[in-house]
Amino acid sequence: MFDEIDTNRRQFIQLGAFFGVTLLLTMNGYSDELTDLIENMSIRRTKSQILALRIWPSSIYTRLTIETDYAIKAKSFTLNNPLRLVLDLQSVNLNAVVDNLNAKILKNDKIIQNIKIGQFNSQVVRIIIFLKQEIQTQIQNIAPVNLGSVNYKYRYVVDMYPYSTNKNVEQSFNDDILALLQLSDQVDNQAEIYKRGSLNKKLIVMIDPGHGGEDPGAIGPTGVMEKDVVLAIAGCLYELINQTDYLVAKMTRSQDVFIPLNTRVAIARKARADIFMSIHADAFSTPMAKGSSVFVLSDYGASSSFAKWLAKTQNDADKIGGMTFGSKDSIVNKILLDMTQTWSRRKSNKLGQTLLSQLENITVLHNKQVERAAFAVLKAPDIPSVLVETAFISNPYEENLLKQTDFQQKIANSLFNGINKFINYK
Repeated sequence: MFDEIDTNRRQFIQLGAFFGVTLLLTMNGYSDELTDLIENMSIRRTKSQILALRIWPSSIYTRLTIETDYAIKAKSFTLNNPLRLVLDLQSVNLNAVVDNLNAKILKNDKIIQNIKIGQFNSQVVRIIIFLKQEIQTQIQNIAPVNLGSVNYKYRYVVDMYPYSTNKNVEQSFNDDILALLQLSDQVDNQAEIYKRGSLNKKLIVMIDPGHGGEDPGAIGPTGVMEKDVVLAIAGCLYELINQTDYLVAKMTRSQDVFIPLNTRVAIARKARADIFMSIHADAFSTPMAKGSSVFVLSDYGASSSFAKWLAKTQNDADKIGGMTFGSKDSIVNKILLDMTQTWSRRKSNKLGQTLLSQLENITVLHNKQVERAAFAVLKAPDIPSVLVETAFISNPYEENLLKQTDFQQKIANSLFNGINKFINYK
């Protein structure tokens, strides 16, 4: 109590002193000095506090996120012997949030060896990241986001990639989709595929677990995260598909990593996928909503108000994760006028209806018809593409189902059966 009184007293004295100096400077014509005083006090009042430090390692890249209550400016540079990345955060206070930062570094992180952080001077907090290998970086400031269950303040995001001597990578690094595709070999090394046109060609199914990394997706009443549930279901489906001799599965992500929506499309097209399936477990404004749904792309309006709302929430994923790989749509948009688009839309609808017929065997359907809306992740013009909402994670009963491994396997089995029926394999 006495500490609170002392604090209030100091604030009152400081306020009185400020107004006294202001009056004195004004009376004596020192307007410039008054402006400088106000600016300096404003800087001191708006010095940022670090709210969170998060590290997201993956086989593709490692992301470091620094979340603060005010937007910050920072400088970055690399040093050798030892190899390290230095971040100087300006007008930031050092606080207890940074304690035990090294405990957040995973042993399998391919980029970060160690981190040190300290107050470099009165205005600068310095973060030193000791590196396991040479890197390329992409750095961005992300404005506050408040969407659904996600509420982030200002974020300073550093994405670190393994350095490549490939000139094509260097030339394409400003086109972030191409950079990601060049840097990641996960699309090319998962299985051996025969050339297109071969009678023995395996059909490629690109599985896209929604969300990831900074973007948790929807969060259930007990805290179950959509990104974790759909990755588990995708893993089950991946195993089922790769046990066949006529299909091969690939995944846009197999780890807890953020991949922008257009990049997911580009990964599927680079792999020459025959089917693209994005898996989700979304939420709605009421916990009563339940059941599975399947969606396809529409550029001419949504089939329902729910489909329109859902497409918006899914498309907002890039705002949450930060469009680190900010696509210039150089891959996607130039091909959207291709005549194959009509064929793929027809096939998408057929695939969607087939999946619904299989999901109906294990759960209720939210809608028995395939719905349509402008989902950014479904914009591959030459690949039959669907988005599957497995269940509503906002429904307490379905959230409980979604976290059970046997239900996850049942969903995967239904999707697998639907794929088989679609391609006429009995």
